[in-house]
Amino acid sequence: MHIAICDDNVADRKHLERLLSRESDKRAGTPNILYVDSYGEKMHFLANPLKYNLIFMDMSSESGIVEFIIEHLNAMGYHAPLVLYSDKIDYTRIPNLPDYVVHARKPYIPDPLPEFLALGDANVIGHVVTVTVHTSTVPNRVPKYSIMYALEENNACRLYLTDGSSMEIDEPIEELRQIFEPFDEFARVNKKSIANFKYVSAVMPVALVMQDYKELAVPLLRYREYKALKQKMDELD
Repeated sequence: MHIAICDDNVADRKHLERLLSRESDKRAGTPNILYVDSYGEKMHFLANPLKYNLIFMDMSSESGIVEFIIEHLNAMGYHAPLVLYSDKIDYTRIPNLPDYVVHARKPYIPDPLPEFLALGDANVIGHVVTVTVHTSTVPNRVPKYSIMYALEENNACRLYLTDGSSMEIDEPIEELRQIFEPFDEFARVNKKSIANFKYVSAVMPVALVMQDYKELAVPLLRYREYKALKQKMDELD
C-alpha cells in the first residue's frame, strides 16, 4: 500500500513515520507492506497524488492550504481515503468535504492506525490505476490498462486505446512521458511515440509491432533494451 504523510510540522511528520514503520513491520512476510512518502510542502505532493491508497494530512502553515489540496485532488479524480488530523485547525468545520475524507484529532497515536490502514487496504483491492489527462482543459481519468500507445500527430497528441478508440489530449508528448514515468510498462520509443509494452506483439530491430498492427519506429541501438522490456512485461502477466 502506498501512503502519503502531508504535514508541515516536521516533528509530527517524523513521529507518524515511526508509527507507520512499526505497522509495516507487523506486515512482514505478507504482500501488504507499507510504502510511505512524506511531504511538508503542497506542490511536491500534488505532483503525483493518484498513486496513494491512503493520505494522512495536517497542513496549517498557510491559510486555506488543505482546501487548496482537496480542490486539486478532486480535479485529478482522487478517491482514496484521506485522513484529516485536526490540531491548530478544526477541519471538521470545512464545508462540503468529499466522501473520501475521514476525521481524526492529533496527536498521532497507534490505536486508530489499523482502522485507517484497513481503509487503505480496501482501496488497494478495489483500485483501478488511472492516469489523468485533459481534453479541451477538461480532466479525464483514463484506466492505465486501456492505453495501448500514444502518438504525436499534426502538433497534437492522441491516445490509442485497447477498445479500438482514440482520444486527442492537451498534454504534449514530453508531458505525457512524465505522467507515465511511474509505470514500468510505458516507454517513449521515439520522439513522437510512447508504447505500452504489455500490448507490443513483436520487437523488431527497427520497429515495434503493436497488437493493432501499428508499427512504431525505434532506434536500432535500443533493440536489445526494448526486447528485454517486452520479455519483462510478458513474465509479469
